[in-house]
Amino acid sequence: AVDLTVAVGTVHGIVGENGAGKSTLMSILYGFYQADSGSIDVEGRPARIANSHDAIALGIGMVHQHFMLVETFSALDNVMLGAEPSWFLPQARAQVRAKLEALMRDTGLVVDLDKTVAELPVGERQRLEILKALYRGARILILDEPTAVLTPAEAESLFSTLRQLIGQGLSVIFISHKLDEVLRVSDRIAVLRAGRLVATMAACDTTKSALAEVMVGR
Repeated sequence: AVDLTVAVGTVHGIVGENGAGKSTLMSILYGFYQADSGSIDVEGRPARIANSHDAIALGIGMVHQHFMLVETFSALDNVMLGAEPSWFLPQARAQVRAKLEALMRDTGLVVDLDKTVAELPVGERQRLEILKALYRGARILILDEPTAVLTPAEAESLFSTLRQLIGQGLSVIFISHKLDEVLRVSDRIAVLRAGRLVATMAACDTTKSALAEVMVGR
């Protein structure tokens, strides 16, 4: 019983208590789970998303709360893994590096590509995850609890990056328990409770206390 529409070039916040269904809904959109019924349209066309490869091909990227990175690999190789443009690795690395450097210039997402993930601070690991999604052509970016592991300064950097990406036409789905942040970054907010959509509203038309009341039903 969820009917969700995310407009191009906007941030759509999703809130709800633990177990409300936020991550499950996103896992359906990203192909980890299959819905029992219903349909998904991407850019106005029906989409069948059987796995994450289908989602990526449709321009959907997801940055998980727990990063999906290989800590012993370099940042560059983490982006290239599974998306190698050539079987000859030196040539592949050169191609990926050139594209990533252009992406970093365009987005302001700066990462040391030669360091291993284990050497990167948390904020830089998250930037790497976002770059990895953009490298694969994401036009819709799902962020699951993106500030849970960030310092306040790193969170501010993320919000600045989001504003820039939205200005370039990216659509963002922003899942968080931090209602102040959701209200700050979102254009519209969907509220889930016990696996159902119970409200959708413009962020400018609601408050933190009103959101909390809709989330818990009292």
